[in-house]
Amino acid sequence: MPYPFWDKKRDTFEWVYYDKYRQGGYDIQKSLYEALGNVSSSGVTYHYEAFMYGRKNPEQEELKYQMMESHCHSFDEIVGCVYDYPESFCIPEDCLEEYSKQELRCLKKMQSYLKAIGLPDKKESPEITALDKKWEEIDNKKRKNLRDRFFLLCYQKKWEKLREKEKLKRYTNEKALLYSSYHPLYTEKTGVTEAYLNGKKDYILRRKYTFHKETEVGNRYMVVNPENEYCGTLEVISEEFISFKDLKASKVDYKLTGYKTFLDYKEHLYQE
Repeated sequence: MPYPFWDKKRDTFEWVYYDKYRQGGYDIQKSLYEALGNVSSSGVTYHYEAFMYGRKNPEQEELKYQMMESHCHSFDEIVGCVYDYPESFCIPEDCLEEYSKQELRCLKKMQSYLKAIGLPDKKESPEITALDKKWEEIDNKKRKNLRDRFFLLCYQKKWEKLREKEKLKRYTNEKALLYSSYHPLYTEKTGVTEAYLNGKKDYILRRKYTFHKETEVGNRYMVVNPENEYCGTLEVISEEFISFKDLKASKVDYKLTGYKTFLDYKEHLYQE
């Protein structure tokens, strides 16, 4: 069975098991899901669509960027796909049953955040595309001269350098740095979300604890709607302290939250 192994020299944790019928004997996996899945012949499949580089029909089409369907075999992999294709990632209607409700909420919120910071879909640069095309042309030659062989020898190093440059450009995101100091503000009803965004609701009602000394002024929030989507930002510019008994109906719009009377709303606040 898979054994938890920590390699001190490599500073790496792995799951290892021995199978005398395997070539080499040992199977090494970083994930217990993969290791135990191999042992028990178990696994999951997640289908998705995204704007990717490839062919839908290998016999008729040239390689190009287009909406294509693919799949993964772990939730961690599908999160990676959302990270790679935040603009175009989607799940076909007939594949939704492969995901739990919790997984769908999680993916939707992640994708919404990546869209909010403006992260584009992963796409190869013209430099890498040209480099790959040249490699393919030279590799297909029956006779290669000295210059061709030198190019093939240096190709991997050039490719890795260009790829690293692309990654740094894509993942260096100023909005992500800015929003790292923002707090999520969850809204349970669409009406509340819209009221925040159009300025009709200009307050956040919170309980003040005696041990909480910091001020709210200057705090910034990212508004999250009931569909788990980031849809706007807010900043606290002033604060006011009142006792609970002095909270009046004129100070809040309790109907936005779905309560028919102010007393019902206040009872809800008290219980909360």
